[in-house]
Amino acid sequence: MQIPGDRIRIPSPRIIDPHSVGSYRWGVIGAGGIAAQFIGTVQKHTTQKIVAVASRTHGRARDYGQRFGIESHDTYEALVSRDDVDIIYVATLPSQHFEHAMLSIAAGKHVLIEKPVALEPSEAREIFEVARSNGLLAMEAMWTRYLPQYDIIRQLLEDRTFGKIEMVNVSMCQSNLDMKRLFTKNGGDPLFDMGIYAISFCQTFLGNPEEITAQAVLNLDGIDEEVSAQLRYPDGSRAYVLVSGRSGIPATGQVSGTRAKMNVGPEFCIPSRIDLSPQEFYGEVSTWQDESNVQGHDGLCYQATAMAKFIDQGLVESPFESHADSIANLEVCEKIVQLIGAQIK
Repeated sequence: MQIPGDRIRIPSPRIIDPHSVGSYRWGVIGAGGIAAQFIGTVQKHTTQKIVAVASRTHGRARDYGQRFGIESHDTYEALVSRDDVDIIYVATLPSQHFEHAMLSIAAGKHVLIEKPVALEPSEAREIFEVARSNGLLAMEAMWTRYLPQYDIIRQLLEDRTFGKIEMVNVSMCQSNLDMKRLFTKNGGDPLFDMGIYAISFCQTFLGNPEEITAQAVLNLDGIDEEVSAQLRYPDGSRAYVLVSGRSGIPATGQVSGTRAKMNVGPEFCIPSRIDLSPQEFYGEVSTWQDESNVQGHDGLCYQATAMAKFIDQGLVESPFESHADSIANLEVCEKIVQLIGAQIK
């Protein structure tokens, strides 16, 4: 038990050694910005091998092939049919994830699907069920759960460091008005595309809510630009979520338990920092800072190494985010969209 006034120890993250896992061959469907970031960090920080990329946009795959020294295809069918590809990373629009994940699974490939897995919980459920029935690992690219600070969080939860968790407060707010796809129907609106990180953060500590209320600012097309949601849980705990695609504030994640409180930030969704202290107002703060050379979106590499380890172990879902977790988070987003009357499809 924590004695009042004592400093709370922060454990060290247990980082998977990239050289301790199998080196798998990857293909990438989609050649947008996230695909470039993923390919670059995988090549730099892992032992995984990116074999080829495919894009239906004329010349895009060829450009990526030249940029990263990999092969390219103008059709997704040509990519998934390759015998020298083990895993497909699906990096297309959220509304296209179902089609491209199912195409990859049908070709016998494991799939890492960029978040959100889909815009419909039923589609995510089908992806996971078909992959499992074929002995394949299907995993949402919720890369935050694979960052070093998340392993620290898992250890703190295992040790019951927080006591009973009563409240979570999290923001995911960025000035993204110039990212046109976020404000285009079927492009993945700010809630599904950005807010899913915040919803996932809440789920890590509190599970899935039984009651949701929400308010929003919608644009003229009915797409949410900003959302605030309040989540209540069966044990009386609460979570408060603020998501904005138009205004930027630090993306912090805060947790309050009966024995300890924590701040993850200044940006909880990239390699970051943890401040942990007892509940008393002047409790001594313990701090962990990610000082590795893997910073910003280079943190995408951790999920690739983790996926390789899970495949080595014969797993068909991630122990860090189960299929049920991914589906439940989509259901929360779907309910919020209904409550605010957004038109995202």
